[in-house]
This record gives sequence, structure tokens and C-alpha cells, in this order.
Amino acid sequence: MKTGVCHHRATARKAGRYRRALPYLLGACLAAGLALLCACGELRPLPPAIEPQGYTAIEYQELLNPRQAGLQAGQMVRVKAYFWQFLAYDPAMVRNYLSLVRHPLGWPRLRWFALYGSQEMKGYYDLAALDQSRLKLYKLKPLEPIMIYGQISSLGPGFYLHVHHIEEIVAD
Repeated sequence: MKTGVCHHRATARKAGRYRRALPYLLGACLAAGLALLCACGELRPLPPAIEPQGYTAIEYQELLNPRQAGLQAGQMVRVKAYFWQFLAYDPAMVRNYLSLVRHPLGWPRLRWFALYGSQEMKGYYDLAALDQSRLKLYKLKPLEPIMIYGQISSLGPGFYLHVHHIEEIVAD
């Protein structure tokens, strides 16, 4: 009979520990879920037509510091830059993997590329993304001057430029 009482007390102690740990576990799950939603990038659909007058002209420096420049997620911008290269690395690995969970079909279709603000290779920016389906439209060369039409989009705590259209700038 003594064995049954001890077993009952041990089981009751374990159950008490689990009950005390449950709020912490639920809080951790809620915090992780909230972090996942907040840290994810947004992926908006491409506009059906590109209307250049609908894009606000910004300076390249504003692209480097969008918060400081007052740029907001969803804002349509156009900016002159110098194409550098398509990236073989992930420019924001953790934020991109969190975004992949939220957008499992669309996010992997983005192709990241880097830009410079001048031909002297000043002002490196590697958070520009183009839908892979549009890659064949553009034959870009390193340090080629281009005009980029795109949308400032959220990437968790920062921003990236979701590119809609690229025009080559022809020198006079």
C-alpha cells in the first residue's frame, strides 16, 4: 500500500511542475510566433503595368538609409544606380528564411542583386530583388547605369527594394 501512495505523490509532483511550466511554454510559443510574423518580409504582387509617373524619384543615398530618408513600406520609387551583379549569397539570411516560411512559393522566386551609387563603386547596396521570371528581360552588365522602378518593401526590421522594372540609361 505504501508503494501506491509514493507513486501517487511522485505523479502529482510531476503534474504540478508541468502546470507551472505551461504558462512559460505558451508565452515562448506566442513570442516565437509574433517574432516570425514581425521578422518576415512582405511580398507584394507586381503591378500589371509600369507607369513611370507613379514612382517617386529618390536619390541613391535615400535607398541606402530608407528610414532616415522617410521612405515607407509600400512606397513606389525610382532611382538611378549602377548594376553590379546578381548575388551568389543571401544578403539577409535569417530574415529571408523567416520570410520563406511566410511566403513559401513566392519568396524563393526572388533573385537578389547588388548596386552601386556611382561608377567609382561607392555606396554598395545588396537588398534589391527581382522576380526570376523577369530576368530574361534584362541583359545587365557590371557598372552599367540603370533606372530602377520598384517598391520599398518590409524585410522584418529593415527594407528591401522589390524591383518592378529596369531601364538602361543611354549616355548622350
